[in-house]
Amino acid sequence: MNCIIQSVQDIAPVHLKRLAGLTTASHIEQISAHAYRLYDAKPHDGVAAYCYEHHLDYGFVRPSQHLSDFGLVVMDMDSTLISIECIDEIADMIHIKPQVAAITEAAMRGEIDFSESLRRRVALLDGLEESALQRVYDERLRLNQGAEIMLSTLKKYGIKTMLVSGGFIFLPNA
Repeated sequence: MNCIIQSVQDIAPVHLKRLAGLTTASHIEQISAHAYRLYDAKPHDGVAAYCYEHHLDYGFVRPSQHLSDFGLVVMDMDSTLISIECIDEIADMIHIKPQVAAITEAAMRGEIDFSESLRRRVALLDGLEESALQRVYDERLRLNQGAEIMLSTLKKYGIKTMLVSGGFIFLPNA
């Protein structure tokens, strides 16, 4: 296996050496401005925590696998492609974010299922003006750091992207 390490900023050599040591990689190759390949890497339990702590992305891939081998990338939207949880920010516009967030947290703990949590959160938004959705879109919705680079690279290689969400569709006047 190879381990690909990438970031939206320069990766310090100390991080590469540590990850190479954890994975017992045979050598390191820089493959772009902010990405490296660790050859002959073996998965190690410490890689995830180390990368998380140092804001690095990683993935193990077969040596014969190339980016052009993929045709589709599927990802969640909220807190993955974008930096916010939309329903929480919408609730904030009408000053009920703590109530909505409490329901979300209960669902995350498994106390209520997703469908029930969605019904409860939406019920709290009853009567919301569409202008609140537009304000969230205009004022708060931002792509996560590195998303533009990822999307342009995927496009360059002809890889399609698909967003999935447990939410609703809002198409602002653009």
